[in-house]
Amino acid sequence: MAKAIKGKKKDKLYVIVERLRSYPKEKSRNKKFYNFRDPTALRALRIHRHLQALEKDILDTTDKSCIELSIEFNNEPKNERIVLSIRNQEMHCCRVAYLSQREFRILRKNRKVANRLRRCPAYKDVA
Repeated sequence: MAKAIKGKKKDKLYVIVERLRSYPKEKSRNKKFYNFRDPTALRALRIHRHLQALEKDILDTTDKSCIELSIEFNNEPKNERIVLSIRNQEMHCCRVAYLSQREFRILRKNRKVANRLRRCPAYKDVA
């Protein structure tokens, strides 16, 4: 299991994620386009791609009941995670993503995604 990132490194991580998400037009089909050597930057790129895939899945859903949100509590109240479940009716499968509060906030910066999430059950408990 990956080690938890703390303090300034965590802030740096999410600054990089937000910067990657703010320049969506600078995409390349080349997987080596982002040549990061810093492990924090590599993790930020992985989070960025994960959030992009979640955005695509959320926007592809046609039925608002296909998206469910819940909160998973850990021992500490600051370490709660948001569980996002996206059901695909055609393939009869479900994608489950565990997001931190900050990742969920970054995901909601896309207005279309935020509007879809607002209509799903249990949104008020999470947001």
